[in-house]
Order: sequence, then structure tokens, then C-alpha cells
Amino acid sequence: MKMFEKDKYTMEWELLGIILAGMLALTFYTFCIPLLFPVPIQTKNSRESRFDVLRGFAMIGIVMIHIHSYFQFFHPADTFIIHNTLMLSNFARFSVPIFILTSAIFLKIKEGYWISKFKHLVLPYTIFSILGYWIKYNHYTLNEFLIFYVLGKVFTPFYFVPLLLQFYLLFYILNPIMKAGSGRNIILLASFLINVISNLGFFDTYLPSEYHSISIFNYIFFFVLGINIGKTNQSSSDINQNSKFILSIYFVLSLILILIFSHLFGSDLKNHHTIYPVLFLLFIWQFLNDFNGKVSKVLSYIGNQSLFIFLLHPFIIHFMHSVDPYTFAGPFFGYLFTLILNVGIPILISIIIQKGKFLYQSHRLT
Repeated sequence: MKMFEKDKYTMEWELLGIILAGMLALTFYTFCIPLLFPVPIQTKNSRESRFDVLRGFAMIGIVMIHIHSYFQFFHPADTFIIHNTLMLSNFARFSVPIFILTSAIFLKIKEGYWISKFKHLVLPYTIFSILGYWIKYNHYTLNEFLIFYVLGKVFTPFYFVPLLLQFYLLFYILNPIMKAGSGRNIILLASFLINVISNLGFFDTYLPSEYHSISIFNYIFFFVLGINIGKTNQSSSDINQNSKFILSIYFVLSLILILIFSHLFGSDLKNHHTIYPVLFLLFIWQFLNDFNGKVSKVLSYIGNQSLFIFLLHPFIIHFMHSVDPYTFAGPFFGYLFTLILNVGIPILISIIIQKGKFLYQSHRLT
């Protein structure tokens, strides 16, 4: 019965999102207000840091989702606190779609395409999976490890890697069509419909249950949208104040809905609904230029190191499950402390490794 209610609220959230998107589009159309859509700056001399800022938001959001599970593990009966951590978790449900979208934007088929994916994704994932399996489980079998490895089940967040590899394969197949441009909009519309149908659960009975968590149908719209953004020529960078105001209203409406779903229904929303991540993307994009420079740099650095943080933070939160989060000066400071540790420790390790490489290279040059 509870499972049915969760599915019901999840479906309602999806349908409400589509209604909100229709209202948003109608508002912009009625008042003839231009909307600045994310487009990368075409330059060979510098990295496009604005998308790193988005990935920084997404990485922090992923940690927030896992902190909710951490608090729920120790204090499931503390309804007020759990509903608030659930609300923050639901707020962060834009995270994985934003990661997939930004991963698709700068994809290009070039020499060493698969070598690069193996070196920068498969190899680190393999190392962390072996280490994680050895640390987390008491009994070891090769068959179990291979199943966990292929399905990304060593740690719950690891499903993202096999999911992303499927999309890299899809891009390899779709690139000639998307590059031509003629069928790009049709593919985008088809991917949106497939994503919505998948979110409503119509594919669940036809796909193996083990595949559900890494199903590309759950995120295909975001990946195709990212490809479209990457292949779009740069447009005007002028921000329309009316656009910012309207997007703010609709974003606040979505936050109110998240609050209602979290506190009244206790619904743990899925992380692949189609509308909310796009609304978050548009909202943040309009305000990027208003961010404090230091804040932008921190978010950009977190985004740039996101894969390393993503693979390492499950180890940290796994070890933290032996310590009650309330011991860190109560639930509020415990939440902040957990967030800082799960983002900060991987960053610190990343800095140490990078400095070590730099010192090693300098030593070799002398």
C-alpha cells in the first residue's frame, strides 16, 4: 500500500511538472519575453566554467540526497528532522539530470574517444569499486562483485557510471544524425516523450528489475538536451529582467510543491523527473552573473572535481554510519558537518594528489 502511495505521488509530481512547464511556456509566449537558454561559449583558449558551476550545484545536491538516508538510518522516528532532510533531498533531485546534461554538452567524437572514457571514467570506477566491495562487504564472490560492478551497486550512487557509459555509447551512435541537425528537434521531442513514459512507469514491466536503476530511458531527455545545447550556436548573452522574475516565480512554486510533497506526504521523489531539473537549470543560468566571484569559483572547482568527489564520498558516508549525526552538536550542525566532510575531504585528497603529481613532474624536470 505504501509503495502504491509513493508511486502515486511520484506520478503526480511528474504531471504537475508538465503542467508548470506548460504554464511557464505560455507565460513567456503571451508576453513575448525572450528566454536566455544555456549555450556554451565557443572558445579554444579557456574552459567553459559556467557549466562547472552547475555541476558544483549538482555534486552538493547528490551529497544532500545521501545525507537524508544517513539521518533516516539513525533517527527514522524523528519526523520533523527527517521530513526536513527529505525536503532538502527532494530539492536536490535536479542533480543527476544536470550531471548527465552537462556531460553531453562537450562530447565530441574524436581520436581516442573510448581511450579517454576508459582512462578518466572506467579505470577510476573500477579501482573504487574493488576497494568499496572489499570494505563494505564481509563475504566475497567474484560473481557477486561482477554483478555489482556492472550494475553500479557496490555503493548506491555508483549506478551513475554504467548509466553514463550507456549514454556515451548512444552518443557514438546518434552523433552523425545529431551533427546533421535536420532531425535534432524530432529526436529531442522523442526523447522527452520516452522520458515521461518511463517516469510514469510504463517500461517497468518490460525491463528486468535489475536494470531499472541504470535505465537510460529514465534520463534520455537530459542527455539529448545536452547534445542539443552543445551543438547550438551562441546566442545573445543579454539577461532579460522579466525573464528572471518569471522564472523566479515558477521556481518558488516548485519549491512550495516540494515542501508539500515532503512534509505532508513524506514522498521521496525520483531523481529523473523531466521538468524540475530543466527549471532549475534555466533559473540558475539567469542568475549566474549575479553570483559572488568567490562563490562561483568554489562551485566551479567542486564541479571540476565532481567525478572524484562522486566516487569518494560514498566511502566517507559509509564510515560515518557508525556515528550518530546528532553527536555533531545536534541535527542542524550535524547536517552541515556531514555535508562539509563529504565534499571537503574528497577535495582535500584531490588537492594533495594534484600537488603530488606537480612535485613529481617538477622533480623529474630538474
